[in-house]
Amino acid sequence: MARRKTSIVEDIFDMLQELPWWAGVAAAGMFWFVGLIVTGRATQAPIQTAIRPMIKLVFNGLAVISLIAAAVSAIKSGSRRKLLDRQKGIESLRALSWRQFEQLVGEAYRRRGYSVEETGGRGADGGVDLKLRGNGETILVQCKRWRTQRVGVDKVRELFGVVTAERATGGILVSSGRFTNAAKSFAAGKPLTLVDGPALSQLVREVQPGTAPAMETPDFPSPSSEPDCPRCGDPMVLRTARRGANAGSQFYGCPRYPHCRGTRPVD
Repeated sequence: MARRKTSIVEDIFDMLQELPWWAGVAAAGMFWFVGLIVTGRATQAPIQTAIRPMIKLVFNGLAVISLIAAAVSAIKSGSRRKLLDRQKGIESLRALSWRQFEQLVGEAYRRRGYSVEETGGRGADGGVDLKLRGNGETILVQCKRWRTQRVGVDKVRELFGVVTAERATGGILVSSGRFTNAAKSFAAGKPLTLVDGPALSQLVREVQPGTAPAMETPDFPSPSSEPDCPRCGDPMVLRTARRGANAGSQFYGCPRYPHCRGTRPVD
């Protein structure tokens, strides 16, 4: 289906609501000021006098649209901050909707110093959800909000193809699940970063209030080394036995316990 054509006013509104709120306020002031100049310079000729109210209405309308966009931007920015700050771990990340997941990832990298463009997978960009810009870099991000599924090598190949075609600096594939060994092998040595559920949880913790400030040059968390559950495939967590013959010893247990009782020994 062809994408619906938008008007100039809609394009202005869409652009401003994605920018910081102060950009919308600045645009409103600019439209209002330009409107004053244009209408003030009009002569008393009948035809110009007739269109003066229309010109004033157009510029004042654009100023109002810009203020509304600034308000929407401020609300969205506050919503993203709250969304990230209330995350407690992998389980809360996996409970997010796909849209919330993309917003959270964008906010996390925004706090690492990047300018973030939310594309939402639109257009002929291979389903890229975010574009990060900073320090002369352009990094393409794809988000996969999967609970237990593994992200295969086909998704990594797809992202690499888009990074190459767009001549971007690199690409990041973010998942709430895990990546197959084939996916990790393909990404090795390429300008690609695979961020699985535990690594994303670590990134979120690092940028939440009260933690150490991010480095001046943002870096990426390495994929976690926790083994997968032999039963359901979820990334496991390190636990300590509290009773029985092995009390005090550590082991890897499934985070979905007691629904899943998969375990692995600590090497």
